[in-house]
Amino acid sequence: MNWKVGLTSILCSAALLSQSRLSEYLFEEAFSFLLVIAAVLILIWLISVTFVIFWHGACFAVFLLKAMGRWVTGAERTRLALKK
Repeated sequence: MNWKVGLTSILCSAALLSQSRLSEYLFEEAFSFLLVIAAVLILIWLISVTFVIFWHGACFAVFLLKAMGRWVTGAERTRLALKK
């Protein structure tokens, strides 16, 4: 009868050890997944910030070109009113 108790305790300890390895594997897998998600979100954030910065730079460049064009041609901001 004692050998059955010993065999049962050995089987239970083996099951617990395999379950702990499985939980470590699952934890590692979950951590890797979260790390990849974080990297993708950071990449999307960097691309969007870069787009906004370039967009504002392009708008500023167009504004400067318009100002230089008005200065060179002598055109005013408002349309010329017809004189009576």
